[in-house]
Amino acid sequence: MQLERKRRSSTRAAALVLASAAALSACSAAHDESLATKQVEAPTTADVANPMASFARMVPGEWRVTATRGTSTFDTWHWGPGERSMRVMTDGLDSAVVPKPWRELQVFYWHPGREQVCMLGLSPYASGVWEGTIEFDGESATGVADLYQTHGRRKLGLRWTFEGPDHYRDALLEATGPAGFGPLAEWEHFRSEGPPAPRTPIVEEEVPTPSKNLKPFEVLLGRTWQAEGEWTNGERFHTETTFEWIPYAEGIYARTVEVAKDGERVHLLDAYVFHHTGTGALRCLALSKSGGVHEGDWTELDDGALQLDLTCYEDDRVGRRVVRLDFEQDGTLRDRMWSAVGTDLELLLDVVLAPSDRPRD
Repeated sequence: MQLERKRRSSTRAAALVLASAAALSACSAAHDESLATKQVEAPTTADVANPMASFARMVPGEWRVTATRGTSTFDTWHWGPGERSMRVMTDGLDSAVVPKPWRELQVFYWHPGREQVCMLGLSPYASGVWEGTIEFDGESATGVADLYQTHGRRKLGLRWTFEGPDHYRDALLEATGPAGFGPLAEWEHFRSEGPPAPRTPIVEEEVPTPSKNLKPFEVLLGRTWQAEGEWTNGERFHTETTFEWIPYAEGIYARTVEVAKDGERVHLLDAYVFHHTGTGALRCLALSKSGGVHEGDWTELDDGALQLDLTCYEDDRVGRRVVRLDFEQDGTLRDRMWSAVGTDLELLLDVVLAPSDRPRD
């Protein structure tokens, strides 16, 4: 009995991220008007019209770094929904820090609430989670970030200097005292188009599985979760959400697309789930096609339901969302989302999601 109760709890925890992805997709696509208006001045710079425009230089192709000792890393950049964010996957081989193949995730995205390009990184070294901001100025970019590791917090800086369309210098700095930032490491990145470079084969048994913090989410991997219902404007929708485990970096990447009647697939939402080394919380960052940024933590309620409390930023508006997930006996998920104003809740979405390996009605 106790084992079965634990299994159900783990499955519900895993499905929570799925629920948030589908629900946020619906709210973002409908451009919900219930978000409260922020009292801020409208941005006036031309860059704000397309705040991620400077990152377009990073695609296509693969960026490679070869160190003097022969080690290599390979960066591939991918646009997020609506080209309001970019996801960077870094594969490393034979590193002096991590002496085996490894992977790192970085996400760069325009945050309408902060009116800055923010960045999130998940590193395999000391369970690293880094958060910061970055700004382009012509052919260079500078940024600052807090890096949270198992042994504490570090303050980092970065500088990118472009030497043409296919080459840039990446300098990493660290602030360790009153003197401020000092050099820590530097790399030269070169673009290589065409087929990706060969990687060192990874034995399947060597690939790490989710740690205890993310272990419950394994149930989501390798399946497509489908939802059918109505947007807030009454139009029917059909969405599909897939989940990718990012080994070594200890994160999960969820991607939601809308499937139109003619078969066209529209990228609606990217969501990232990770255990935050600094706060100890299980975090969710979701980025929508409309440019919305949704951030929050999840908790398990006394009645066994799971809840995700989110702060949602859309254009010049900010609001709260509450997502509740109930795992049904037939293997489906009941996903509900409310708009929260004070203690008042207004239901925005009530939808059932089914895995791809379950026959649909």
